[in-house]
Amino acid sequence: MIILTAAALGISAGQMRSAGVIALVAALIGMTFALAAITSPGPVSILAFVYAVLGYNGGLMLFVLGLFANQRLRRATHVSH
Repeated sequence: MIILTAAALGISAGQMRSAGVIALVAALIGMTFALAAITSPGPVSILAFVYAVLGYNGGLMLFVLGLFANQRLRRATHVSH
């Protein structure tokens, strides 16, 4: 579930097409994990943080690949006269 949520954040941040937003969301993921680690009474799994980072990056890559595929399909269906 962490990976899917992080991937959705990556796709959403990519749709904004702003490097600032992409960096802000990445920083917020890290800050949220740090806050959870500080306030948690028990141990915190670093693996969950790794999954979140991988999911976020995966979502960004999916978005970029979708843009690339969309561009290629538009170019392929364009008929020149």
